[in-house]
Amino acid sequence: MTNLEDRTKRISLIGIIVGILSLSGCTHQSDTQMEKLPLQPPILVNEIPETADIIFPSIRYVLDDTACLDNHHKLKDRFIHDPKCSKKIYDPKVGIASPRQLFVLDLETGEVIQITNTDYFFVSGQVVDPVTIMTNAATADTNNDGTINDKDLTQLHLLDVATGEMECLTCELGLEAINNPDYSHVHKKIVFSARKGSAANLNHLYTIDLQKNVVQLTDDAEYMDFDCSWSEDGTKIVFSRLPSPWFEKPSQVWLMDSDGDNLEKITDGGSNLYDEGPHGVYPIGIDADPDLSPDNKKIVFSRLKTGGENEPFGVYQLITIDVDTKKEYILDSHYANMVPEWKEEGILFIRQIGAEDPMDRKQSLYLYKDGEFVELERFPYNVFPVGAFGGSFIELEYRTLYFFVFMVFNLSVCNN
Repeated sequence: MTNLEDRTKRISLIGIIVGILSLSGCTHQSDTQMEKLPLQPPILVNEIPETADIIFPSIRYVLDDTACLDNHHKLKDRFIHDPKCSKKIYDPKVGIASPRQLFVLDLETGEVIQITNTDYFFVSGQVVDPVTIMTNAATADTNNDGTINDKDLTQLHLLDVATGEMECLTCELGLEAINNPDYSHVHKKIVFSARKGSAANLNHLYTIDLQKNVVQLTDDAEYMDFDCSWSEDGTKIVFSRLPSPWFEKPSQVWLMDSDGDNLEKITDGGSNLYDEGPHGVYPIGIDADPDLSPDNKKIVFSRLKTGGENEPFGVYQLITIDVDTKKEYILDSHYANMVPEWKEEGILFIRQIGAEDPMDRKQSLYLYKDGEFVELERFPYNVFPVGAFGGSFIELEYRTLYFFVFMVFNLSVCNN
């Protein structure tokens, strides 16, 4: 399945002060002192840009590497086919060859700003406030293949961009296979999927608060649970369940109260129209990556229709379903539409478009709203697998409130 997600951390005193000073231009601290602040891992901004609308992980920065540039410092025409450049992008033995970093996108201007510049591999990221990102990331080469990538053990972290510090929330909990963390501003908790220890154990759903208190929400031995997200009001959690026997039946979409009560099955998975075998390990008809509409009346999700079209990705339909009537509406049935997130701004997701020539294979962010699909990334950044791997809206109203608090506090500091 896939990964991705808006999240939180209490802002440290240093983070607040750095954010305030960067906004105001106060010079109570010298440039030399500022340079000595710890920056591990390296971060390229002191705060999330106020104009940023979306945060996403990508390896788009590799196209600026000398391996991908010609003698005139321009991107090579067929960079995917160039041995030196392709080695930076994808390695058949390890997969993605360069660590995914976090970027933000301004929807109005199309401007993209890189946030992180580390050896860490960021699977997902969500903005909590102007200086804090909640991220699922691999920070060590746990499988000893010589690189940090999505095959390594990931953990949930809170990244303070003002200080460059990464606080691990789950490192001491003995949890593995963490995916799809989602933060609720209502509960100040993260819901996520994970398993305890051994690979023989099942993935179930958990919540964790900022003090690292963990609660297990699901424990049904007949299901693996994953791909979870909160409703906007924090009253519901929607997620995918894979029934036993594992990977013989398609996964389903389920809904429950935020405390784990009142579980309701919403879908039974899709049908196998062409009597196909599994696409990779996944049976045809899996329902994945569900997310509730802002009014809690509908759910958007991805359904694997076939592996025989849109090769090599297959077709993952983008579907909405009415929670009450269970009536489904197919938004797209041609491409691989993955990891949708539904906010007031629309449905944000990534789309993979297959082709025989690797240069023509696409992976990029899309926005669906009012019946229209809009691609948010352009060539060369939409070439697979350079493009975004999921994305999350930045909650502007919540961020604006923090900026207001910063400014008020800043005026007080400067005037004193």
